[in-house]
Amino acid sequence: MVVTGTVTYAVKGRDLLRRQGYKAAIERVTAGERIGCGYGILTFGDPEKIKEELERGRVKILEIRKA
Repeated sequence: MVVTGTVTYAVKGRDLLRRQGYKAAIERVTAGERIGCGYGILTFGDPEKIKEELERGRVKILEIRKA
């Protein structure tokens, strides 16, 4: 899961990854693990490639977690 700073970044990142052929969905981060607004992008694939795509698309990433 890629934790983002806002729901806006989560939506932008999800859409960007989908255009690149990844399956991606927005998921609420649980209250005990809350960072920022509490949203992240759930996707599968190479974390480094996903991170590069999101950074290239100017999506602010707070944290990358293993599923």
